[in-house]
Amino acid sequence: MRILYCIGALNKRGGAERVLVNKANYFAEVYEYEVHILIANQDDKPLCYGISKKVKLHDMKITECFTKKSIPLASFFKNVKKLKKIYEKKIVQINPSIIFVLERGYDDFIIPNIMPSIPKVRESHSSMEAVKIMDSGASNSKKQKVFNTVFTLLYKRQMKKYNHVVVLTERDKAYRSYLKRVSVIPNIVSSFKSQPSRLNNFRAISVGRLDTFKNFKDQILVWANIVKKHPNWTLHIYGQGSEKENLQHLITKLNLVNHVFLEEVSNQIETHYQESSLFLFTSIAEGFGLVLVEAMQFGLPVVSYNCPCGPEDIISNSEDGFLVNVGDLTSLENRIVELIENKEKRKEIGKKAILKSKEFLPEVVMPKWDTLIKQFISEK
Repeated sequence: MRILYCIGALNKRGGAERVLVNKANYFAEVYEYEVHILIANQDDKPLCYGISKKVKLHDMKITECFTKKSIPLASFFKNVKKLKKIYEKKIVQINPSIIFVLERGYDDFIIPNIMPSIPKVRESHSSMEAVKIMDSGASNSKKQKVFNTVFTLLYKRQMKKYNHVVVLTERDKAYRSYLKRVSVIPNIVSSFKSQPSRLNNFRAISVGRLDTFKNFKDQILVWANIVKKHPNWTLHIYGQGSEKENLQHLITKLNLVNHVFLEEVSNQIETHYQESSLFLFTSIAEGFGLVLVEAMQFGLPVVSYNCPCGPEDIISNSEDGFLVNVGDLTSLENRIVELIENKEKRKEIGKKAILKSKEFLPEVVMPKWDTLIKQFISEK
């Protein structure tokens, strides 16, 4: 079995990148399949995650082939025409049994249109609702919004050209009625070997990219009320991003500099989960929410916005975590206070969270991918 994955880059830490590496490593090491990853442009930067030596990487360096024009749409399709020949030559050399595409980009306009004998599967790591929310909020420019709308329609058309589409949640599948063949396979998480948190520390944690869509602002606003009742509790947010300065300004404005801390991206995130006693998640849009499952592996009770999409597919409300409506700061605060003031409740939910997290381990999820692959090979 020869599997080919296509992705834009593997130089920045993100959910799609981490899941790809985990899957590629598992297929190569456990199933002993021949796995290739076609990277559009690594930009000579180091890999963001450790990849098995058995996985073969191919950096296409596509920016060296780009045509630069003042009309973005015309330039894009001129690049597609050039890249199609380059990609086809490389894929003929690899001769994969099946091809997976992971991101919106040039691949969507190239891969479905070459080598029709090879099954092609599109993995959607962003939900339709999330993409709509992100595109609408990405720019106030009317021109940019029109451009986003046009490209969304074009991508939707391209998705129909794949043999199959795999989404992460049942909620997102319901939005894909325009597609004939859709499966739901959740993301996998790394199997952490560390012990769960003892939930003894007066410490909450949150992890993610510091941007408007991850919406850490709401956590900070709520924490201003939390510390009035529980001044010994602190909130630690791990991540980097464009909103860092604004978030730090808000922390200072609310006199929370000794209570809320914007931490750097950490290679020791397991330790930070172990040191914490609850996890907060306030995204307004998600493809899945991988950090939710990671935190649950360590027995952390989670208080999460029920945003599109992911949280409701991961958390059973009031059993192994809490779900509150997006923007409902009162409910968010009440649930946090409930967990702070009731250690036994924390432990009870934490134990159930560990059990739920096991549903997303590689040994549970990867056989679903293997079954899908073998189905397409047999049909071929």
